[in-house]
Amino acid sequence: MSTKEIAYSILERLSEEQLKGFIALFSDVYPNTEDSDAQARRDEAFINLEALRISVPDFDEKKELDEYRKERFGT
Repeated sequence: MSTKEIAYSILERLSEEQLKGFIALFSDVYPNTEDSDAQARRDEAFINLEALRISVPDFDEKKELDEYRKERFGT
């Protein structure tokens, strides 16, 4: 059985409500080709996310925990 045949058999078993939910879920992943503005919106959103990204310095958990214990408990 091919992958498409498996997908069709799964879709055939869905109720009307489940099928509506499936379409709503995957409309963001595979948008309608009539929506020509969708790709531009996704690209802009990706650029905005990239702008929010910051580099985080390496974090030494053991060192931080030791320092906290010294501050908190004086040990």
